[in-house]
Amino acid sequence: MNKAAPAKEFRLDLHGTFLRRTDLSRASLKRANLAGADFSKAIFRGADFEDAILDGTILKGADLTGAKNLTRSQLSKAILDETTKLPEEFSTVQTEANRGDE
Repeated sequence: MNKAAPAKEFRLDLHGTFLRRTDLSRASLKRANLAGADFSKAIFRGADFEDAILDGTILKGADLTGAKNLTRSQLSKAILDETTKLPEEFSTVQTEANRGDE
């Protein structure tokens, strides 16, 4: 019996969960579904976001310094604020974009 390969399955499904102030430093979040989850003030230092779904994920005040495999596309779908700490490669771009206000 041949079974068709399943569509890309989530390795971890945390969609819609309330996990404020959680420390997920160095966690593997590859293929995780984090859509709509509230991770306000959570710590993701060095976490791996490869193929993670961040649609509507609340990352206000979260610490994403050193996060791996995080893309602009993922971040554009998440909810951030001025207290969200982004990885260095994103912080530099954000700082440059704000220079026009000086």
